[in-house]
Amino acid sequence: MEKPGVLVGRSVIVRSNADEPAYYTDVHRTRVGQEGRVHAIVPTDDRANPLVKVGFDEGTEIIFFRLADLEVDRDAGLDLSKKHGVRGSHLPKGAG
Repeated sequence: MEKPGVLVGRSVIVRSNADEPAYYTDVHRTRVGQEGRVHAIVPTDDRANPLVKVGFDEGTEIIFFRLADLEVDRDAGLDLSKKHGVRGSHLPKGAG
């Protein structure tokens, strides 16, 4: 059964905001209006607006956005067909 609160695997579209977020770079701007897929949620102090790891071009390009800057497609099914690496693979070797 699909959980409605789950974001990983969902399709998202980068919102076009009149007031561009301060963290936006040229890389972020190129993806406005484009569809990507949520790969992970990065917990932060702002639980209502966490960082979201979004994959574009079949996951070959990864860009971080704030949740408030994305429109989540909750009607589409989850795509969990691709594994996104080994858990913790981003950590330096010997960490933990």
